Amino acid sequence: MGNRATLEVISSNYTGNTTPCYIYLHWQGSPETVIELVKGAAPNMRKADVSYATARLIAHICSNVDGGLSVGVSPPTREWKNVFDNGHYVIDISNGHITHNNDNGYDEVIAKAIKFGDF
Repeated sequence: MGNRATLEVISSNYTGNTTPCYIYLHWQGSPETVIELVKGAAPNMRKADVSYATARLIAHICSNVDGGLSVGVSPPTREWKNVFDNGHYVIDISNGHITHNNDNGYDEVIAKAIKFGDF
């Protein structure tokens, strides 16, 4: 049906700084594409604020996906996590890691040391 996944932006260094939403991707959910999208948005993603970082990631994704479909947001609830073709990605803006939660039942770090905005 697609190449679907959800993305979650977190910060393990800041308590109370929880994700405002999950980002849904319909055709861009492969690990390689997710890494490319995050790296492209990273300079504008504020590493100390999950809300700002999530908004900038969404803006970057939307500017790189043609048309009016294929990108959405959903509540950050269990029912939206790990239910699509490519699973769920967790982007930790405090350490620059992207972890892929996939159907194999384990978490895999697929990118490290991404530099997010320091402002």
